[in-house]
Amino acid sequence: MRWLFAILFLMASIGATSAQSRPQGYADAERAFTQFTVDERIKLQVLLTANGYWPAVPNVNLSNRLFEAIQQFQRETGRSPTGVIDEDQVKQLLNNALPLLQTWNFRSISHPTRGHPIWVPLGLGLTAERTAAGTLWKDPLQRTSLGYSHFPRTSLEANYRRTAYEIVSEGGQIHFKVNKPDFFVISYSTANGLDGYMRYHQDGDGILGFLLLWKNSEYSLHMERVATLVSGSFWASMTGAPFTEPPTMTAPPREAVAVARPSEPIAPPSAIPASPQGPKEEPEKKGSSSGTGFFVSQDGHILTNAHVVDNCSSIGVKTENGDMASGRVLAQDKANDLALLKVSLKPSKVAAFRIGIRLGEGVAAFGYPLNTLLSSSGNFTLGNVTALSGLRDDSRYLQVSAPVQPGNSGGPLFDQNGNVVGVVSAKLNALNVMLATNGDIPQNVNFAIKGTIALSFLESNRVTIDQGTATQTVPPADIADQAKLMSVLIRCE
Repeated sequence: MRWLFAILFLMASIGATSAQSRPQGYADAERAFTQFTVDERIKLQVLLTANGYWPAVPNVNLSNRLFEAIQQFQRETGRSPTGVIDEDQVKQLLNNALPLLQTWNFRSISHPTRGHPIWVPLGLGLTAERTAAGTLWKDPLQRTSLGYSHFPRTSLEANYRRTAYEIVSEGGQIHFKVNKPDFFVISYSTANGLDGYMRYHQDGDGILGFLLLWKNSEYSLHMERVATLVSGSFWASMTGAPFTEPPTMTAPPREAVAVARPSEPIAPPSAIPASPQGPKEEPEKKGSSSGTGFFVSQDGHILTNAHVVDNCSSIGVKTENGDMASGRVLAQDKANDLALLKVSLKPSKVAAFRIGIRLGEGVAAFGYPLNTLLSSSGNFTLGNVTALSGLRDDSRYLQVSAPVQPGNSGGPLFDQNGNVVGVVSAKLNALNVMLATNGDIPQNVNFAIKGTIALSFLESNRVTIDQGTATQTVPPADIADQAKLMSVLIRCE
């Protein structure tokens, strides 16, 4: 989801609107918007669509309609309707959109024969079925379906007229339709409780397009917004207009690749300490290991790595002041290496999460590494964000230079304001890389699961989190004090 956090300010201009017809404040909004890249403009419109303010395909410029949509958002959130969106407003758009973006979990998927990609909401549990015309995605719960089809040797105009006639003749109602020489769009409802949205474009001697159907009783899914985003992705794919990649809310499981010879690819980072055979934490005695976690709610919820508590018959949790309790695993996401624990202890401090971090920002890691050898009161290290993705551009991870050791797994990664921006998860296996590169030993190549992935996991398990801010730099010693109060040592038997 890294693209969501490159956005900072505003929205902009569509077509040639005369100065006399522009509403008050439009010129200021336009000037502010032109400072941003086309990709940032598209991403912001995606957020506006996800929030229900922009029911149209994204564009690179500003129109009166888009300006008014921004003002509507500002009015409904108690802000001055200037049309200029600042960083705080973007964060609110993102925070409001997160639950739906996580539910939809779009992926860009190409037509099997024509190649043009569209966004598909795979988070709805859709299963793909190859058809003679393309691909049909079905929902096992029968809430929705999406067909992406190519029909050769047929007329766009004839199909538009026939489809519109059939909808009305079968008792349906057309809400919106556009018929152009190179494409058509129809939004409609059927007599038996379905809503539909279709978009078809001329493609060679035939037509290519999609039909999205959903039960109009499924209000919570906001499928009309899904239809807009799918339509925007397809429109850009067919016309060459700029678009963006779908927000990555969860990533597919990492590949299992062994490192043996220089001719083989380097393996993904295994959990601390790295091991091709599987992640294990610091061994203390036979059948025992330890890691780190941190409080994310006043109700005793603790976030850590899944590998820290994997196959534990019992879990012990110890706080900074020496309080101890048994931990219970509420949920695990092994694909993203996250686990949620519950203890009876009341935390002195709860983590506040900040969404997004920039390359080069200073970070700090806290944990209980090598607990039987190093300080039992925890270890605090400083570094920087050295990459915004992990090995092979794995978008779930940040690469950081803050040193970590066995036992750091599951600990918080802080920004310079004391907000949690990640969960320490892995370090590069220096020995394996040395063998694979004929002697080159990597230094301080460590990885943390991004805060956005952690937030998605927590929200899916109904844990309400505190939102952090990036307003004032906090001295490292003060961050260390906060880290000790919210972090725990986890022992797995």
